[in-house]
Amino acid sequence: MNYFYIPYCMVCFLIMKKKEKTDWFIKGFSILEKEGFSKITIEHLCSLMEVTKGSFYHHFKNMDRYIEALMEYWVEENTLSFIRKVEKLKEIPEKRKLLNELAVQASHKSEQMIRAWSYSQPTVKKYVEQVDKSRLRYLVKLGKQDGMENSKAKYYAMLEYATLIGIQQLFPDLSKTELDQLQKIYNH
Repeated sequence: MNYFYIPYCMVCFLIMKKKEKTDWFIKGFSILEKEGFSKITIEHLCSLMEVTKGSFYHHFKNMDRYIEALMEYWVEENTLSFIRKVEKLKEIPEKRKLLNELAVQASHKSEQMIRAWSYSQPTVKKYVEQVDKSRLRYLVKLGKQDGMENSKAKYYAMLEYATLIGIQQLFPDLSKTELDQLQKIYNH
């Protein structure tokens, strides 16, 4: 018996890098940005990640659960983490500046694709609505902290958020430099 013989399946296992949940989310957003939401399939994800479907099912029960987890990740990374970072600051101008910087740094293409996806995918729609409410609520809170009365803070937040979403939808390929310039002009 050859004790140095390693079965082929063991060699494959040893060579393949273990995929974490985050790897699946990053790949999902990459697909969204480059190919669109219709390409978010188990087969396509596994092919691009060079893993078997078993690897996918190790992390997710099915595609519906993957989409749910992907949206949860999006909420965390592009809304909740922004708010936590901004809340560490004391002054309203500093908070607004950091929030604008974070918004400029975020992927506008993926936001655009997620919104498009929400028209045909109920789970995605639920999360887009949740994100919109959270972001607007936070902008209203900043306005009130800045001394605005409730109705003015609400309308200012709506205008500010609608401007950002409109820019993302109309100009998804706008460079970060161009977006930064637009924000500077808008804020003055």
